[in-house]
Amino acid sequence: MRIATTTIYKQGAAELQRHSSVQAKLQNQLSTGRRVLTPADDPISSAKILDVTQAQELNKQYAVNSQTADSAMRLSESTLQQVTDLLHDIYSLAVKAGNPSQTLAEKKLLDSELQGQYQEMMSLANATDGGGSYLFSGFKGSTQPFSETSFGNVTYAGDDGQRQMQISGSRQIPVSESGYQIFQAGRTGNGNFVSSANAVAPGNTGSGVISPGEVVDITKWNNPAHSQKFKIEFKSVDDPAKPGKPVIAYDIIDNQAMLADGVTANPNFNKSAIDGYNYTAGARPAVPGALNNYPRAYVPGGDIVFKNLASDPVGVPPVAPWDYGIKMNVTGQPSVVIGPLGTNPAPTGPVSSGVTDSFNVDPSRNNGDIFQTMKVFSDALNTYQTSPTGMANFQNQLNTVLQNTSNMLTNVLSSQGNLGARMIETQSVQDTNGDLKVQYGQTLSQLQDLDYSTALSDFSLTQTLLEASRKSFSQVQGLSLFQYIS
Repeated sequence: MRIATTTIYKQGAAELQRHSSVQAKLQNQLSTGRRVLTPADDPISSAKILDVTQAQELNKQYAVNSQTADSAMRLSESTLQQVTDLLHDIYSLAVKAGNPSQTLAEKKLLDSELQGQYQEMMSLANATDGGGSYLFSGFKGSTQPFSETSFGNVTYAGDDGQRQMQISGSRQIPVSESGYQIFQAGRTGNGNFVSSANAVAPGNTGSGVISPGEVVDITKWNNPAHSQKFKIEFKSVDDPAKPGKPVIAYDIIDNQAMLADGVTANPNFNKSAIDGYNYTAGARPAVPGALNNYPRAYVPGGDIVFKNLASDPVGVPPVAPWDYGIKMNVTGQPSVVIGPLGTNPAPTGPVSSGVTDSFNVDPSRNNGDIFQTMKVFSDALNTYQTSPTGMANFQNQLNTVLQNTSNMLTNVLSSQGNLGARMIETQSVQDTNGDLKVQYGQTLSQLQDLDYSTALSDFSLTQTLLEASRKSFSQVQGLSLFQYIS
């Protein structure tokens, strides 16, 4: 077989090039610690590496997002805790203000403290995070949520949204709160209904104080067929057993003009729930010598139950059995109009007045405003009077303040609970992200990391082969026919 000199040179150069290329690749692998450097090294593993790397980078971003979300929520939670502490202080101040021995000057000192609490509440409501975004403006992070037009009259410029942050492939978590829901959407009254003194001028002039009341049967109270607006009206009537000595009685009057649909007129509007008398037809006529001319006798501190009693008068026509599932009481002495047969009452009798006191019962709403509540509190402190009427009016206002502040506490604590649940979820996602980080790292290691012992062995072998190729090529290169001819 004849082999040309050029063939020998080409084969020798090719072998040197091949071994050098393998050695360079092994050297690159050893220096980087990776087996797969280009898709050509392992196309299948290379595709898998691309997928895993993308998932790993996304997981890194989720980890950053979850840490950012956790920091934002912790700041909101800390601020809400300050709001909670402040509401406790306001509640304690209201309890302290209920001391009947305090003078107007002492009440005004309490108002000075309240003014400071009000400013602090405004500051907390407009709190920002480290980046300058408002915590309680909903989606509008750059908009100041609360602004004051006058003391207690605060408008909300944010919205009801919550800024979201992606913390995993399937979860976006809220990282901001709606300030309106926290500061201006608390339940009013006892959470089911609001009992209040008549606020229409000149207002009540007696010393009657109404309790917040309670629900006896929530199903009956929430029955859509039942009215939830009433007026408790007081009047002086003659007691047949004690001629010339009138007693105080009261009626429960349906005060809801429209039914629940807001369109249909309530057929019972302005009628007595007790005996069905229609006040639209005129004032209830006096019946000499008959206490049941006005349905129920008033007992200070006694329960006023919103259901028919065996002692109730029989209406014409008779009223069907009724039960609205609530009760409350009134203490003190409501101011009443003396009945036609009554003379000036005995000292233990009712107050003689041209005005009949009344109290209202309305359904609770989600519009309890902490700033307005503080204004009501401040106004009560500044207009306090030591007369029986003044003290009663103050106590009725104070009951409203205490009830609304308690409801706001419940509202804020609920927001804190929701925040806490989201913080726990975020921590759980962070733990999962940490586990995925380890898994992705292990998978990438299996796909692309170099087996150093094998690579070093291959490198040593390639180095030996390269050296042998060099020596053999050098020796073959020195061979020539002219050496034998000469």
